[in-house]
Amino acid sequence: MTLKNLGIILLMSLATAMLVGCATADKEPLVKGTTTTRPAAVNAQPSNAGSLFPATAAAASQFRPLFEDPRARNVGDTITITLNERTSANRSSNAAAEKTATADVTADLSSLSNVAGVVKGLPGAGLARSLASRATAAGNAANGLSADSTLEFGGKGSSSAQNAFTGTITATVLEVLPNGNLVVAGEKQVAVSSEEEVIRVSGVVNPSDLVRNAVTSSKMADLRLEYRGRGFGDDANSPGWLTSVLLKLSPF
Repeated sequence: MTLKNLGIILLMSLATAMLVGCATADKEPLVKGTTTTRPAAVNAQPSNAGSLFPATAAAASQFRPLFEDPRARNVGDTITITLNERTSANRSSNAAAEKTATADVTADLSSLSNVAGVVKGLPGAGLARSLASRATAAGNAANGLSADSTLEFGGKGSSSAQNAFTGTITATVLEVLPNGNLVVAGEKQVAVSSEEEVIRVSGVVNPSDLVRNAVTSSKMADLRLEYRGRGFGDDANSPGWLTSVLLKLSPF
């Protein structure tokens, strides 16, 4: 591989890394699909003046009792959701470990003093007596060997998180389930100058929980609530492209 080809490969790799870092793909939303719908059109039916109640199903779906608070019941109706979500989580952990080991070694080398008598008269007897004498002295000096080892480990960790979300948003009934529950979803977009805020919500509402056609988010099933922002403020809270590249390439 020539130096020129190596330079081209490095340049292409750097350009690819810059494109990856500069790419700011939006995060996957929690609320998927449409957040609004229109009620089905109702064909005009001849009036039945001889009855106090609607005679057709289409007319019955539009019937509103006189002494009942208006509340959503059909696809396309709207309800007000009071957002009041507060979460708090705390976690702490403490770990400790200790290990101690002791070893004692005792050696009796006094019997080596008899080596001189055993090897007396043999070739090298003088050297043998000298080695036996030194070994006996060394053994007596180290006649009690001991070893101690201690291993200790300790670790602590804690984490806490608190979140609060309050406000109101109006949602649309997307579907009426067979048991009468309402599948609702709503979206609110607010743009001020170069800043944009998007709030999305979806979930299932029991009509009996509606009070003046409003419900709190704590009474919604399968609640999905998200708040996203776009603009300089959101960009300031996001890492730069070089930091993103280093985080993706770092093996640690």
